Amino acid sequence: MDNFVRIAAGLDVAPALAELARQPEELWLQLGADALRSIALIGGMGGRRLEAELPECWRLIDHVLAIAAAEHGDEGRLSHCRIGLMPPGCGLAPHFDGVDGIFERRYQLALVSEPGVALTVGGETKRPRPGEAWQIDASRTHSVHNGSSADRITILFDTCR
Repeated sequence: MDNFVRIAAGLDVAPALAELARQPEELWLQLGADALRSIALIGGMGGRRLEAELPECWRLIDHVLAIAAAEHGDEGRLSHCRIGLMPPGCGLAPHFDGVDGIFERRYQLALVSEPGVALTVGGETKRPRPGEAWQIDASRTHSVHNGSSADRITILFDTCR
């Protein structure tokens, strides 16, 4: 697999951002000791969460999954899904997802991604734009850094191979 496969571009993310802005702050959970925050969209037993509260986010996810199935043969079941918020100056150090990266396909759908955001997979770097969805090879070393002045907001989801 390539480091990156662009699944979609030019998706209208404004409705999803508007509904996220209406959600209570406590919906965002702190991830560890750093400033990263997340909203989990897959609950226990693989069930979808917050469909009534975030229908536009789910519409985008389902749209990207439909494109991935039709054009790239990914018929996998959604196994992990969250919305991630990365403040300016933050990042995730190079890492790989071990077995998950082998048995799952990882997608990233940029909702907010300003110049200065760098997503690197297997030594190749992309600068995702809002409305772009990428499949990345999470079995390879990957990292992200938000060198912009705005929060980076991304929907991240995996499907089982």
